[in-house]
Amino acid sequence: MAHEQTPIWIVTGDFGRATVNITGRALVEHAHQQFNMLFMLGGADTKFRSGSETLPLDEGSVLLFNPWVPHLKLANEDGPTMILSLIIEQAWIDRVLEAQGLRAGLVFPRLLEQMTESVRVQAERLAASISRDLVEKADDREALLIDLIDAVTRAYIAPDVERTGTTSVRPIDFRIRKALRLIHDHAYENPRIDEIAKMVGLSRSHFFEQFRRCIGASPQHYIDHIRMRAATRCLSTTDEPLVELADRLGFGAHSNFTRFFAQHMAVSPSEFRRQTHQVDGDPSA
Repeated sequence: MAHEQTPIWIVTGDFGRATVNITGRALVEHAHQQFNMLFMLGGADTKFRSGSETLPLDEGSVLLFNPWVPHLKLANEDGPTMILSLIIEQAWIDRVLEAQGLRAGLVFPRLLEQMTESVRVQAERLAASISRDLVEKADDREALLIDLIDAVTRAYIAPDVERTGTTSVRPIDFRIRKALRLIHDHAYENPRIDEIAKMVGLSRSHFFEQFRRCIGASPQHYIDHIRMRAATRCLSTTDEPLVELADRLGFGAHSNFTRFFAQHMAVSPSEFRRQTHQVDGDPSA
């Protein structure tokens, strides 16, 4: 199957992943264990959706998805969009919050925010360092990333702390803990949700309800995340042939893996591998 080639630049590291890409294609609904921040850099306006809420991404907006908040991208009608996408580990957010004198564990109070001048400048600086390879040293690029995260948290978290102090803590059920262990042990087999529900002693409907309440995403989104995380890590750090990787992750045919990956990343696995630069540590999806 032929896939549209998407201009894309990717940097991975202990922080997570930073991507600059130009695409007009849709992305399926998915969720991340990390924070996902989206900034439009140019091109046509586009739209995302989370639940029933449609979220415009344009020059005046920023989209901020907390861990495990499901979202999707709609196909563009007016041409491709250039987007800076950050997938950032909670530990990195906490590091910046603590440097500001705020407590760790805070999350964004809203999905959609207005772009500030400070955030715009820092986003453009980081994007330029990635797409134009203007920064040679990993430490210098890390400094730009920290500057952007600092600007984002000051603009969109700090003002709400005294009023709401929203944190990411969720209730947990021992049956959901067991389900998470089962998913991690068998994720590469793409386990059936009804079988996991049965193994933890819940009906399918109750399992879905309880899983969403405890995690924030559906069981299938969680499984997809685990498989994508493994795929991006392998593509970033090894030369394992794509056919072997597809088989190891339980996709069977290479074409199934390519389609699944492109639906989540807007780029093929082979292009992701070619365009990824790892700066430190293990990457995350």
